[in-house]
Amino acid sequence: MAKISLSGFKDPVRRPRYIIWTGVVVLAMAAFVVIALGVTSTYWFCASVCHKVQDDTIIAYDRSTHSKVSCMACHMPVNADPVTFLLHKAEALGELYLTATDKFHLPLNPGSHLALSQKYMGSGQCTQCHNLANRNVTPSPGVIIDHVVHEDAEIHCTVCHNRVAHVEDFELTLTDPSTGNPNQPHEDFMLMTACFRCHTLTDESPGGIPAPGACAACHTPDFELKPGNHFEDGFYPRGHADMALEDIEAREAAAGDANGEESEEETGTEEPAEESNDESMLGTAKAYAADGGELSEDAPMYERLAHLPKVAEVGYCSTCHVESRFCMDCHGMDMPHPDEFKTNTHPELVASSMEKCEMCHTSADPYFCDSCHHGSASNWEFDTEVAWGQQQHAEAVRTNGVPGCLEACHEISYCKDCHDELSPVPTSHEANDWLRRPAEELGEHAVAANNEITSCEVCHGEGGPNAAFCRACHGMDMPHPQDFKEFHATTGRNNPESCTNCHTYVELCSDCHHEGAIDGQPWLRIHANTVNEQGGDGCFEKCHQKEFCVDCHTDSEVLPTTHQANDWTNRRNIDEPAGHPQAYNQLAENCTYCHGEGGVEAKFCSDCHRVEMPHPADFKDTHAGSFQSGDLSKPVCENCHVQFFCDNCHHEGATGEADWATVEHPAIVRENGAEPCFECHEPTICSRCHVGLSRP
Repeated sequence: MAKISLSGFKDPVRRPRYIIWTGVVVLAMAAFVVIALGVTSTYWFCASVCHKVQDDTIIAYDRSTHSKVSCMACHMPVNADPVTFLLHKAEALGELYLTATDKFHLPLNPGSHLALSQKYMGSGQCTQCHNLANRNVTPSPGVIIDHVVHEDAEIHCTVCHNRVAHVEDFELTLTDPSTGNPNQPHEDFMLMTACFRCHTLTDESPGGIPAPGACAACHTPDFELKPGNHFEDGFYPRGHADMALEDIEAREAAAGDANGEESEEETGTEEPAEESNDESMLGTAKAYAADGGELSEDAPMYERLAHLPKVAEVGYCSTCHVESRFCMDCHGMDMPHPDEFKTNTHPELVASSMEKCEMCHTSADPYFCDSCHHGSASNWEFDTEVAWGQQQHAEAVRTNGVPGCLEACHEISYCKDCHDELSPVPTSHEANDWLRRPAEELGEHAVAANNEITSCEVCHGEGGPNAAFCRACHGMDMPHPQDFKEFHATTGRNNPESCTNCHTYVELCSDCHHEGAIDGQPWLRIHANTVNEQGGDGCFEKCHQKEFCVDCHTDSEVLPTTHQANDWTNRRNIDEPAGHPQAYNQLAENCTYCHGEGGVEAKFCSDCHRVEMPHPADFKDTHAGSFQSGDLSKPVCENCHVQFFCDNCHHEGATGEADWATVEHPAIVRENGAEPCFECHEPTICSRCHVGLSRP
C-alpha cells in the first residue's frame, strides 16, 4: 500500500515538485466542489436528479408563475453566507439518499409545514422580488388585503401564499411508495376557510391567533357577500342542510385524522419509521416552529403558526355564521339532531310545534315523514318520486303484510274505512294471475292469503279462507281436502262454475290428465310429441279408444308433423334410413292407428312398397334377377331410394355429390378404363350415350 510521505517537503531538491502537486490537488478539489455546488443548485439537478421521483412537485412548479425563478432563490436564505450554503447542501444529502432508496413519503411536505416556518420560508425570500414598498398589489375584485398588518404581526408571506410556486391545478400522477396510496394535493391557504384559521367571528380563534372576522375587514362595500351556491334553486331548505352536513362530516374527518396523528406521536404505539425526506428538512422545520406541547399565552408567533389547524377543520359555514347562535336562532333546537332525537324528542315536538319541522321538511320534501315511517321503519325502500297513498303502500303491503302498519300506527278499521271510501281495487288484484297462476302453482291470491291472511281480512273480514266472502266465491272448503282429487270429477260436472272461479285456464284439466302437457298451451298442439315418444297406450288405458284418434285426424285432415319432413319417405343419406321406417321400428303401434293392423304387411304399406319389407337377407343377391324378370322395377325402388343409392354400390368412386353419368364416371373411366363397367353392362351401352346423345 502506498504511503504518503512528507519527507519531500524537507528535501530541497523535491520540495518544489511537492508544493506544485499539492497546489494542483487543492485547486482540483476546489474546482470540483465549486462545480458540484453550482450543478446541484440548478433546476436541472433539482428536477431531474434530486426530486425526479417527486414529479408532481416539479409539474406544479413548471405550471406556476415562478417557473423561471431559480429553486435556490426561494429555498435558500437570502444572502446566505458560504457556511450556511454548505450546511444546506450537506443537509440535502440525506434527502438524496432517501430519494434514491425509495424511502421517502408522499405527499411531500404534508400540511405545508415548510410554508409555515419562518426559518425556511420567511418573507425575505419573497420580498427580494416582491417589494411591497414599490410594487402594486392586485388582489381579486372585492377583496382587501393589508400585507403590512400581517407582516407587522410576524405573519410571513407563505402562511397564506403556500402554493404560489407549486400550483396543483391538475390531477396528481404519483403513488406513495411506502403505502401504495395515490399522492394527495396540499391544502390551499388562500381559501376563505384557511383565512379563518386565524380570523374569527368571535373572540376565540381556532389557531390561537385572533384576527378580525368582520366582512368589512377584508371585503369592499360593493362585494356580494353571499356565495353563489346560496342563489341556486333548492338551496333552502334542502340544499343548505346537505351543505351543512357535508361541512360537519368533513370537519369531523379532518379532526379525526389530526387526533390519530397526535395520539400515535404521544403514545408511541407504532414502530418507529425510518427517517424520510419528510422528516429531515421537514422535521427540522417542525422542530423549529414548535417545541411540542400546549401553547402558552405568551408563545412566540412561530409556535402559534405551527399549531394552526388544518384548513379542512375550519367550518365553511362558520366563516359567515356563528353557528351556535345563527343555527339555533332559526331551528330552535340542536342541529344536526342528536342521537336520541328520533326516539325520544321528535314525537313530542311534532305534536306541539309541527311548524318547526315544516320549516325544513314538509314544504320542500313532502315525503320526509313517509320516507321513514313508510320506509326504513317498515322495511321498505321508499321512492320519493311516487306518493305513498297512490301506489307505494299497496306494493309495500303486498311485500311486508299489514301487521307492520297495525303494530306501528294504525288500527285495522283505518285501512278498511279508507278503502271503503275510495273504493280502490288493489293493484295486485288486477294481475292476470291473481285468481290462478300456472297449473302447478297456486293462484296469486291464494299465495297472498297463505303469506299474510291479515291483509285479506282488512276488506274481506275475519275467518281466513272460511270467511263469508271467501266461502261465497269458492263454494267449497279451501284449501281442498286431501281426498278432493278422488271425487273432484263429480264436483266439476255438477258445479263447473265453482271450478272456473279460480281455474280460468281451459287447459287446466289437460295439464293434469295429459302427461307431457305444458301449462297454458292447448293439448292438441303439443300432444304429438308425447305420442311420438311414448306411444298411445297410456291414452287408451285411461280415457280414449283408438277410433277417437283416427276420427279426429280424419275429420280434421291432420297430417302428423313427422310425415311432413323431406326425409320421411326417402332415405336421409346412404348411411341413414328414411324417417318413417325409424318411427315404425321405435313405436310400430302408432302406425296402426291410421294405417291399420298387420304392420308392414298391412294393405297401406304393401300398396306403397310393392316388395317384401323389410328386404330379405338375400335381397342384395336376388334383386338383379327380380329386375330381369320384371318382378321389380326402378319406380318401385324410387319410392324410398334415390339414384345415388344404386350408384354408391354399383359404381365404384361415386360420391353422391354430383350426377354419376354426366359428371363423375368420365373421370373414373379415364383413370381405370372401361373394363370394370362391362362386368355389368354390355359394351354397346357406351354407344347409347356417347353416340345417341352425341357426347364426346
